[in-house]
Amino acid sequence: MKIKLILCLIVVVRGNPTNSSCKEIHLNNKPHKKHVLGMGLNRPYQLAYDHNEHKVFFSYNIGNDTEDTFQIGYIKKDHIKHENVPDVVNGFAIAVDNKDNIIYFGGSEGIYKQHLKPNSTVEKILSNHNIWDMFFKHHLYFIDYPSQHLYKCIHGKSGIETEHQKHIHEKIYQYVIDGDDDTFITNETGLYLIKNGTTHRIFYGEPTVFRAIEVNNKGVAYFSAKDGIYVADKTSNKLEIVVHIKNIFGITFDKDDNIIYSSPYEIIKILPERCK
Repeated sequence: MKIKLILCLIVVVRGNPTNSSCKEIHLNNKPHKKHVLGMGLNRPYQLAYDHNEHKVFFSYNIGNDTEDTFQIGYIKKDHIKHENVPDVVNGFAIAVDNKDNIIYFGGSEGIYKQHLKPNSTVEKILSNHNIWDMFFKHHLYFIDYPSQHLYKCIHGKSGIETEHQKHIHEKIYQYVIDGDDDTFITNETGLYLIKNGTTHRIFYGEPTVFRAIEVNNKGVAYFSAKDGIYVADKTSNKLEIVVHIKNIFGITFDKDDNIIYSSPYEIIKILPERCK
C-alpha cells in the first residue's frame, strides 16, 4: 500500500468533553449515557485501551477517497485532541498486553512494540509481514495480509519468530480467545466458535460485517455488527444483542469494563448514567 502524508482536519479542545445535548441509549436494557472522547477522525478502527495511563489507541484513515492510508493515534485521559504514534508505517492493527504494559502496532512493513510508560520509544520487532489484525493473550497473534492466515509470535534464538496456525486453515478476518480459552473467528461464510482443545467449528451466524471483535476484562467476547454490539450465548450458540448502535468501526473496554466504541468520526464511551 502506498503511503501518503496529508493534512487531516481535527477539532482541538483541551479538557473533559461533554455533549451539548445528552444522548441516552440502553445497554443490557439499562440507561447509559454517551461521552465523546475524541472527534474529527476519519473511520477510527482497532481500538485498544491502556489501563495504566487510561489512553485510547486507534488507527484512522489519512488517505483520500480512492486510497486508504492509515495512521495510529491515541487520546490521553481528559483530552479530546489526539496525538500520533511515530515510526509505524501505514499503521492499522493494535493489540495491548495490560499485564506487562506493552502495546503492539501492526503496519504494512511489520510489527512494532512500545512499553506503556513515559518517554518509551517504538521498536520494530518483526518485518516482512503486512498486518491485517492482531490479538494478545499469553502470545501475540496476527493475521497477515493478503493471505489472511493466522500466525503466532514466539521468542526464538534470533528474536521474534512466527508460527503459522495451521489448524485454522482458511482465510480469516478476525480472531480472539475468550476467558474460557475458546476461539472465535470470522471468515467469508460467517462467525464460528472453536472450543478449546478442538478444531470443530460451531456456526454462530450468516456472513455479516463484523468490523471488530474484542474481549472484555472478564473474558467475554463482544462483536460489533451493522446494527449493534452482541455477545455470545454459549448455551444456545447464538449471538445476543446488548446495545443497538449503528455503524460501529471499533470497540474496546476501559479498566472498569465500560464499552468504548468508534463511529465514523468519533470515539465514545458508554457510562451507566441517565440524561438529566
